[in-house]
Parts: sequence; structure tokens; C-alpha cells
Amino acid sequence: MITTPRFCKLILPIAVSTVLIACGSSSSGSGSAPSNNVGGTASKGIIIGGTVNAYAIAADGTVDKTTPLATPAVTAEDGTYSLTLNSSYVSGTAIFIEISAEDGATMRCDVTQCGTVDGTPILFGDTYPLASTFTMAATLPKADSSTVTVNVTPLTDIASKLTLQKVVSGARASDAALASNAQIANRLGITGGLINQAIVDITNADAVNGATKDALDYNLKAAAAIAAILKDDSSLSLEDAVASLSNQFANGGIADKETTESTAITIEELLEEALAILDAVKAVEGVDSDDQELTGASTSITAAEADAEQNGDTTASQGDIPDDIGSEGLIAAKAFVKQVRDLGSAGVITENQAAFADQVDLAAQVLADDGDIVAEAMGLALNAIANAVGEFEDAEGTKPTSSTTDGITVAISVSGDTETYTIDQNLSVSETDVALALSAVNGSVIDEDSDETENDDGSVTYVAEGTATIDLSITGSAESSAAKLTIDEGSSISASFAYSEQSDETEFFSEYNEEWNDATTVEDASASLSVTLAQLGGDNPVSFTGAMNIALDLLDYTDMGEYSSEFGENGYSESEKYTETTIVDGFEITLSGEFSDASGNAISATLAANLTNFDETCTSDLSYSNLNGYSYSYTCDDETAQDYAMGSLSIIFDVDLAGVSDDININFSAGRTGLDTGEGSIKLSYGGKQLNLVYEGGNSVSLSNHNNVTLILTETEDGDETSVSGSINVGDDKFADVNDDSGTIIIRYSDGSFESIM
Repeated sequence: MITTPRFCKLILPIAVSTVLIACGSSSSGSGSAPSNNVGGTASKGIIIGGTVNAYAIAADGTVDKTTPLATPAVTAEDGTYSLTLNSSYVSGTAIFIEISAEDGATMRCDVTQCGTVDGTPILFGDTYPLASTFTMAATLPKADSSTVTVNVTPLTDIASKLTLQKVVSGARASDAALASNAQIANRLGITGGLINQAIVDITNADAVNGATKDALDYNLKAAAAIAAILKDDSSLSLEDAVASLSNQFANGGIADKETTESTAITIEELLEEALAILDAVKAVEGVDSDDQELTGASTSITAAEADAEQNGDTTASQGDIPDDIGSEGLIAAKAFVKQVRDLGSAGVITENQAAFADQVDLAAQVLADDGDIVAEAMGLALNAIANAVGEFEDAEGTKPTSSTTDGITVAISVSGDTETYTIDQNLSVSETDVALALSAVNGSVIDEDSDETENDDGSVTYVAEGTATIDLSITGSAESSAAKLTIDEGSSISASFAYSEQSDETEFFSEYNEEWNDATTVEDASASLSVTLAQLGGDNPVSFTGAMNIALDLLDYTDMGEYSSEFGENGYSESEKYTETTIVDGFEITLSGEFSDASGNAISATLAANLTNFDETCTSDLSYSNLNGYSYSYTCDDETAQDYAMGSLSIIFDVDLAGVSDDININFSAGRTGLDTGEGSIKLSYGGKQLNLVYEGGNSVSLSNHNNVTLILTETEDGDETSVSGSINVGDDKFADVNDDSGTIIIRYSDGSFESIM
């Protein structure tokens, strides 16, 4: 039995201490068979009938179209193409692949709107006729006697423009293509390479349902980049938008966010559009919106968007280039092991950061108690305001000037059409004194109606229903002696709300019966809160400042039941039975901001979590009589292998490790794939390099990097003994075997050399 490698000990706790991931999963690089073929898919939306050409790149950075490297091909209905290189191709040189539109070339619109044709809007999923001037490109570093995949998208078009720019500056075309493809992947957070990413027709249900999380992430970003350009300037044609995107990257790059409006798009804007397109994808007939891969992509993009907004840089960047980009074969395999070892050796965080980590941990312990208390007090205050709004709206004639709920008094004032609800008092929560200072401006619209009818049989039927559009702007604080929670100005809560109630009551002398059927539905609920949670007192107090966003697509709650009681010669008896059903779909919470202390240390982080397909039915049965005594049962449906809630989690933050020149961006994702199963990944990016740990269940793990090197480790149990074995591959070719036969993990390379992994 072996101990956990230091790499796992370092990375897993850094990523998240509350989620357990074994070192296990399997993955393999894309392989190739001997040939001279170049194939792929053209997608700015799937392009149908586009003409594909292959050209050489001249030393002056121009594309040599006088001598094509292959007979032109035409993209099929699914956007695919295949080229066979001719004798004009010089082995080892770069290839410029270009898609152009001939008469009749079309694409399937993969953004919310692709302009108009003859006054008719072209919407998501519609067919868009491409202008004859439309072109889009990708650059392949080289094609050495192998079948290679080159998929052409707006993102590869950017890389092609950068490639030509670098060649003009003196770089070899092959080196320039390698660097440019890596840069764009790095800048947009794309796992793996750029030109060989799987293309998904996001307008097609079958394609979406069969796609992986990483493939969906790539295709949504590729579509969103153009959507963001069109949103900033709706006068542009789709063709001009592609050119505008490439020109922006070629002339400076893209910033995470911007402080003043400009025509340049940002990562934040791109990801906002990706989420908007994702809504359109989920609305496609046949798409499984609760699919784990789709929800995982949604959560990851949500976290990345929030991180760019709260923690991003306003300086434009074209992305970083790995210093070992283009390494191949045995050299790449050995460089990969060194990369892993270097990170493992860099596991000692600087003394200052270690002290800050301890301080954050201490603050977390304080805020876990007092933070919960002030948060609970804030929740009670918001509930009191909600009740006050209801009382004010329901009141006929003279409107109330105050309302009290759970000991919290809400003052109500009206100025013109503006209703303001204010709380200014102390409240005891868990024997802790909390000062509440809260104000809310109500823009809600409520419509309610009720009716009570006396029936001929003596029963009374009560019916009520109502709808509301909730719109509250909130600001204020809840403060104890140890912690303070502040909601800053500009925070708001909104939702669509509907309820219905029906009850029938019968009362005859000593007998009472009631039946009820209540339903409540909340749709499109959201809370956008700018918050500060601060530790008060201490030598070096810690605070969190940032944003909390909550979204809920649907909450559906029903309560059906009956109650009866009787008092007579045989004594007293009563019974109550009811069934509650709760359905939650599309619940998402995002927290993004900065932990900082009084000494000037700071850590920025973002968390996003998503829950869908939650459905629970609970039944209660109570009875009592002075003859038979008391009985009570309460049961809820358990999840099954076929019906279970889907959840996903994404965490993003940066760390600075000793011995690593660049900050390491850590992106952790986890998702539930079954009743008792899950998968997770940790992606590290620094200096253009990547290291991606993937666990997909079972007893295997894969670890890959930016040069398409993959380490696969599998743990095997034999009685009380546990062993680990695996291999290191570059693409489909194996260059090392891995095992722990000697008691430690040893790597034996194809050239006969060997070393330990750490």
C-alpha cells in the first residue's frame, strides 16, 4: 500500500476541503493514422456549403493563395470537410485553412439573433445565408504524414490573425501557429488545444445531449464571442463581427472587464452572452436541460463570469504562451513529469500567505457562529419587510404605518408612488444582540382575491388566489459584537409569485372537519446583493467584500390534507393527514469577491453552485385519542437511481506558490452523476501552461497538460494490498509505464530510463 503522492496532497486541499476526490479517471489524447489528410468541421454556427482551402504561409506573413495545398472541399450538412494534401505541401510547415462562402453557403444561427433577411429576424437555430465575402480561418502548425483535425471557428480565426502577425515580426509560421493557438486557449480558459476541440451543433438536441462539459464550454464561448460583438454594435453584419473580434485580439487582446463603456468586448461580456445562449440551448425541443454535462458547463461559465466581474483585470491581454509549447514524444513526456514535480515542490506557501490562511481560518470560525447569527437576523428582517408589504397592499381604506413580525417592527412611509419600509432596532438571535438597520423600497405589484361561501350543508368554503411581481431594492446591515453583514446600495430582489388556497370547513357541535389544497409557485426569482461580511475586533480582522447572486427558475410547493376532531361520550380524538410536495429547478447561487485583512493581505475567490431536478414528497399522519393514545409518522420519498437531484459546483481562485513565477489559477469543478456517484476536475493554469486532473468515478484518474500529454493512474485492490499502475501517453503513443511495485511510484520511459514521480 502506498501513501498519497505529494501532488494530490497539495492540490486537493487547495481546491476545496469539503469535496473528496480520489486520484482516479481515464482519458486519452486524440490519435492519428498515417495519411496526408486534414479534416474537421466549420462552425460559426454549423457552416453548410462553405468552400475549404489549404494554403502555405509565406515568410512575409502573407497567405500564398497562388498554389493551393489541396483540392478545395465543400462543407457537408454537418459542417464537416476533408482535404488531401498534395505534393506542394512541404512537410513540417504550417497550413492556413480557410473557409469562404460561395453562393448558397449557409450557417445555422447559434446566437440569439443573426441579423435580419428581408426584414425577417434570423433567430437561434434558423438558417442564415452567408455573404459571399465571409471568410474564417484556422492555422495548423504542421501535418507530418498523419490525419489531423482542424476545426474552424471564430476562436481559431483569432489565432490565425495572431499567427500572421507573428510571422510578419520574424517568427517561423509553424512556431507562430503553435504559440497563437495556445494563447487563445489560455486567454479564454479552454482546456486542451484549440484547433482540435470537438464541435457541437448547439442548436441540435441530440448533439447537445451527447456533448461533454468541456466541448459545450468551448462551443458556447465561440458563439458568445460573436454575440458580444453584435450586442455592442447591432449595425454590424455577422461577417463584420467575426472580423472585428479577430482585429481586437490582434491589436491588444481582451480584458476581463472594463470600467467605461467601449466597443471592445471583455471576458465578462463574452461570458454573459454565453449564459444567454445557454438559455436558448435549453429551450431547444428535446434538450435535456438537467443533463449533468450541460448544468456543469452552466455552473462553470457562471463562476467564470462572476470572477471576471468581481476579481478581473481591466488590462487587455492576448494570453500567455507556455515556455515548452510544441514539445513532442518522449521529450514532452519527461517535461510533463518535471512540470508535476515542480508544482509538488512548490507546495510551501510563503510565510505571509500561510499566516493569512491561518487568519482566514480563524475568521471563518468566528463568522461561522456570529456570521450565521447576523445572516439569520438579516433573513428575519427581510421576512418582516415582505409581510409588511403584504399587509400594506391588503389594507383597505387607511393604510398601516407600521407592521410587526416575529418581534421586528417595520415602519412604512409613502412619498408619491414610492413605498419605503424601514427597520431600526435591536433583535436577540441565539442569545446574541443584533442591531438591525435596514431599508427597502418597494416596486412590487400584487393582485389578490378571496371569497368565502356558506354552503347548504353548513360547511364553509374559502378560496383565495393571488399573483405578484416582487421588486425590492434593499440596503442596510445586521451587526453583532463580533460580525457585521452589510447589504450595499444597488442590491435588489425580484420574482414572479403566485398562490392559491382552498379549504372546506364543517363544524357541528362537538365535531370539526377541514380539508385543504394550497399551492405556491415562485418563478424567475433572483437576488443581486452587494455584500460585506466583516470580522469585528481582534488583532488582524478579516472581511469579505463582493457580490452574492441567487437565481431560481422554479419553486413549486403544494400542501393537501385533512384534519378532524371530535369530543363525545367516548372522549376526545383528533387526526391530521397531509402531503407536501416540493419541486425546485434551476437554483443557482454565486459568491464572488475578496477576503482581506487589516495587514493588506488579500485572496480573491469565486464560487458557483447549481441544483436542478429536486422533487420531494413528504406525508404526515397523526392521530390521537384518549382510548388509543398517540401515533405519528412522517415520511419523505427517497431519491432513486432513476430520479435524483442534479448538482454542480465550481470554485475559482489564484494562489502564489514559492518557486513558480506566475500566480496559479485554480478552477475546481464537481458534479453529481448518479445517486451515489460524482465526477470532478481541477484545472491549473499558469504562464500559459495547463495541468488538468479529471476524476470521472471508479478507481482511475487522468492528469494531462497543454502538450497533449496524459498520465493515467488506476488503483487496484487485492485483499489488503493496494497497488497503482498506469501509463504516460502523448496522443495515442505510450512513452512510459507507471507502477508502485517497489513501494513508491516509479516511471519507466520507453528509452530505458526511469525516475520517481515526486
